[in-house]
Amino acid sequence: MKLKLRNKTTLKFILIILGILIIILASILAYNNIIAPKQFEKSIKTVTQNTKVIDANTDHNQALDVSEYAKNKGIEIPSILINFDTHSDVYLNFKVLTAQGAGIENWINEYIAKNPNVDTIYWVMSTEAANNFKMQTFFAENKKQDLNWGTPLFGNSIKDLNDFKFVFNPLSRTPYTQEFLIEPQTAIVNEYVEDSKFAKILFDPTAKYRKIKIINCTKETLPDFKDKKVFLSIDADYISNRGFDTAQNFKMIKNSRQVNQKFYSLFKTMDKKHIRPETISMSLSPQYLPKKNHEQVQNIFKYIIKTSGHTDPIHKYKRKYDPDKNYVKKTYKR
Repeated sequence: MKLKLRNKTTLKFILIILGILIIILASILAYNNIIAPKQFEKSIKTVTQNTKVIDANTDHNQALDVSEYAKNKGIEIPSILINFDTHSDVYLNFKVLTAQGAGIENWINEYIAKNPNVDTIYWVMSTEAANNFKMQTFFAENKKQDLNWGTPLFGNSIKDLNDFKFVFNPLSRTPYTQEFLIEPQTAIVNEYVEDSKFAKILFDPTAKYRKIKIINCTKETLPDFKDKKVFLSIDADYISNRGFDTAQNFKMIKNSRQVNQKFYSLFKTMDKKHIRPETISMSLSPQYLPKKNHEQVQNIFKYIIKTSGHTDPIHKYKRKYDPDKNYVKKTYKR
């Protein structure tokens, strides 16, 4: 008799646990299929309430085409650029304004140089990248062997090139700010440290420079932008990244559900942080986004544009992946 009662109690306990698991699973499915998409739609509409131009493009330097299109429509280029990206897209000690023009790796140099009002760049890395130890110590748009004539954008101070100062406090806790000077005629950018012996080497005393500030952070440490105008740039490799041309070959490959969730989270963050851009550029970056994510991300871009109440205005671009056919060899020595 006792054995039968014990078996019944055990069976009842198992059924209760199964019931709880079913409820949890149903809740997750409901969130993914009903609640999250509705919140996504709401966040898109809120974020884009002031938007006048929103464009989905292929390569990230085509954000320059978007900014030029916006200016031609009489839209002000604001002082703040917010760039969600695995890469900084800023090159240091590198002449960008040449006949070839900016590539995907340094388009922000040209964006700053050609828009005198721009003085602040928020480079928003994914939390996964920012919390990766190797990315914290080595992420740079100039490789380590090139540091004699360039400094890492993330975590370094040029007070002494033989004694690098790196950021070990994750950017999801504290943003990291650096000051730079840009020479508008060439778009050459270098870190500026007052009274540094390297200032005499890196900066021409006869040239006219503009001071800019680059703030490296994650969505957790983005400040509030209430009542501030911003230009918004989103690179799809912020969502999922296959590791090509990334420091330490950093990979962050997401499945379909995770891609959706990262977009939901991104727009929820922008909604919460009162990011209300007049101009938005969204880049597929197919060389960096895993191929399995291409179609899904393109569809999400289309959904964002449709939900915003706009249409994609640009169909032909002056820029392409990189104007220099020797880009990979030139830049990464591969």
